[in-house]
Amino acid sequence: MSLRVAIIGAGISGLVSIKQCLEEGIEPVCFEALGHFGGQWHYTDPDPETGKVVSSIYRSLIINTSRETMMMSDFPMDPKVYAMYTHNSKVKKYFESYAEFFKIQPYIRLNHRVRRALPEGDGKWTVEVESNGEVTVDTYDAVFVCTGHHSTPNVPDWEDADKFEGELIHSHYYRNTVKFREKDVAVVGIGNSGADISAELSTCTKSTHLITRSGSWIWPRFLFGQPFENVGSRFMLNFMPRPISIAVTQQVLNFTLGTIPQELKPEHNLLAAHPTIRSDLFERIRTGTITPHRGSIKRFTKKGIELTNGEIVEPLDAVVAATGYTLNFPFLPKGIVQSDEDEDGKENWANLYRLIMAPGHPGLYFIGLCQPLGALMPVSEMQARWVTAVMKGEIPLPSPEKMHEDIAAYQNNLRKVFVKSPRHTLEVEFFPYMDMLARDLGAQVTAARFLSTFGLWQGLKTAWSAYFGPPSAVQYRFFGKGKKEELARLVVQRLARKDDEGMSDEEVAEVERYRPSN
Repeated sequence: MSLRVAIIGAGISGLVSIKQCLEEGIEPVCFEALGHFGGQWHYTDPDPETGKVVSSIYRSLIINTSRETMMMSDFPMDPKVYAMYTHNSKVKKYFESYAEFFKIQPYIRLNHRVRRALPEGDGKWTVEVESNGEVTVDTYDAVFVCTGHHSTPNVPDWEDADKFEGELIHSHYYRNTVKFREKDVAVVGIGNSGADISAELSTCTKSTHLITRSGSWIWPRFLFGQPFENVGSRFMLNFMPRPISIAVTQQVLNFTLGTIPQELKPEHNLLAAHPTIRSDLFERIRTGTITPHRGSIKRFTKKGIELTNGEIVEPLDAVVAATGYTLNFPFLPKGIVQSDEDEDGKENWANLYRLIMAPGHPGLYFIGLCQPLGALMPVSEMQARWVTAVMKGEIPLPSPEKMHEDIAAYQNNLRKVFVKSPRHTLEVEFFPYMDMLARDLGAQVTAARFLSTFGLWQGLKTAWSAYFGPPSAVQYRFFGKGKKEELARLVVQRLARKDDEGMSDEEVAEVERYRPSN
C-alpha cells in the first residue's frame, strides 16, 4: 500500500512536492484554495468590488534571482526563452512548463480550501477540506505545508494612523503607479519591495520619500556584466574566509555603485542582512527623484508622518508600508510552528528542525518556509527530496529533544550572523543549507567524486565548472539519490561559460529522457 500525502498549496513548493512524491511512489493530493496554481507568481489584479488581492507581486516585478540560480535542478531554463532576470510573467510560464512536463496538474484540486489539519496520534493526519460549500474529511500519512510566508501582511500599529487623511496601504496591495501619479508618496521599508516600489513610483509622482529604520546594502543585479550571485560561487564559499569575501565584495560594490547615501548606510556588515536588489535605486536618489530618510515612524499626522529623528514628512497623499509579512497557518493547531518567544508569529520565529519539521509532530512537513540568500525554488525542491527520503525511512531522524537542541543552535547562530529582525529569522545561505540536506541524500559535492564519476579530463572540467560557475541546484544531480549526472554535466558546463548560449540539442535530449511516460 503506497503512502498518501496531502499537500496544502499549489505554488512552486507544492509543484515540486507533487513531482517528488510521484518519483518516489508516494500518492500526492494537492489542495489549492484558488482557481489556479502558481502561488505568488500568478499575478492577480485587485477584486473590482472588494479590492482584495491574492498574490503579493506587482505588475512590473522582475525576479531578483538569476535564471541559473532559480531554475530547478533537472529542468533547465533555456536562455533563448528566459532572460537572466526575468519578468514575473515569464517566471509563471516556467512553472507552468514545469507542471506540464512532469504531468503534475492531475494531482491538483483547485478551489479546495483546507480548513483544518489535525494529528491523529499515530503519525497520520486528518485533513478537512471545503469546496463549493461541501466539506470532506480524509486521513493521510503526511501533510506537506506549502503555503509560504508572504500572504499575511504585517502592518505596524503606528500611533495616530487613523488620523491620516491620505491612503495607507501595505505593499501586498500595490499593483502599479496609476493611482499615485502626481501625488506625494512615502514608502516605508528598504527590503526588495520597498526599493522596487519607491524606484518605480519616483518616475511619476510629485515626490517620493523612502523611509528606512536601519538602512541596507544595495546590490545591483549585475556586477561587471555578470549576475551578482556569481560572487557566491562554491569556490568563494569553500576556500575564501568570510571576512575576506565580505571585504572584496564591498570593494566591488563601491566600485560599481559608488558610495552609499548616508541615509541608507547600515551599521551591519555586507552579509549580515538579506540583500536588497535594485540597480537604479542610487540613481533615483542622486537625481533627487527619491528623498531618503533615516528613522522610524513615530506617529502619523493628518497630512503625513513624524519620524523618530524629528523630521516631519508632509504633505503626503499616500503611505506604502513595505513592512513584511507574518507567519500564519490557520488550519493548524496553535503552538506547532511558532516558538515560545513568538506565539503570535509577529517575529517570524519558526520552531522547525531544519526549517522543515516540527518536533513531536511526525508526518508534518513545511516546504519553502525559509528565506534563502539565493533562490527559494531549488531550496524547496531539495527540501521535498529530503522529506520524501525521510518518509521512506532512508534518512534517520534524531529524537524530538535533539531536534529542539538543533533548532536552538540554528536560531542562536542566526542572531550572531544576521541583524536581529523578523526578516532574518528564516534565513538560510544557499550552498551551506543545500549541502546539509544533500549529505543525507548522498548528493553532496566533493572534488574527488567528479573524477570517479567522469574520469580525469571530464572530471576536472566539470569540477571547475561547479566550483567556479554560477551557484545552481544542478550540482545536486551529480551524485547520490536522484542523480542525473549526464544532464547535470551538460548544464553546469554550459552555465560556467557565463554567456547566453542556448541549450544544445544534446542537453534538450537529456532533459527529455526524464519526461514521465504516462
